[in-house]
Amino acid sequence: MNPVNFNMEPSFLADNIRNLRKSRNWSQEELATQVGLNRGNIASYEKGTAEPKICNLLKLAHLFNVSILDLMGRDLRETTGKSNGVDSLLWMMNQDKWADYVEHAEELEKVVDGIFHCHCFKMKNINDADKDVKIISNQFDQLYEATRSLLKSHRELLGYMEQKVQSPDSQ
Repeated sequence: MNPVNFNMEPSFLADNIRNLRKSRNWSQEELATQVGLNRGNIASYEKGTAEPKICNLLKLAHLFNVSILDLMGRDLRETTGKSNGVDSLLWMMNQDKWADYVEHAEELEKVVDGIFHCHCFKMKNINDADKDVKIISNQFDQLYEATRSLLKSHRELLGYMEQKVQSPDSQ
């Protein structure tokens, strides 16, 4: 496993751009044309004398099908031409870790639902709640709905990533 450079110093950026370009048999001119730059920009990036603007980093990462994190912070020589973005996640986690994420998501849903049911029970037993209690209860309901929506998106993302892990060619 290659180490991740969490300081985000662009120590791998120049080599990664060069290696990814060469793995596709592109000239600097061809790469520059694909991302809307000139050959001199690409040459400067590959020498390490200049760094791309964030918009150009995004274009390069998309074109090479890697994350910006990997493009800048990981040595991609061993994976040149093979990384599909999901590979980046797989480097950082193994199957046990993945199962932990799924289990944690399920536990969070149960906790949130439990808190909501407790709230409903308490509100049912309050006879004539004053105006402030009703406002707080309404805000709690809104927060619960937002939380459920976020948890649903989280589960969908986990499912999507699991699908990509099982069949990485289905992009």
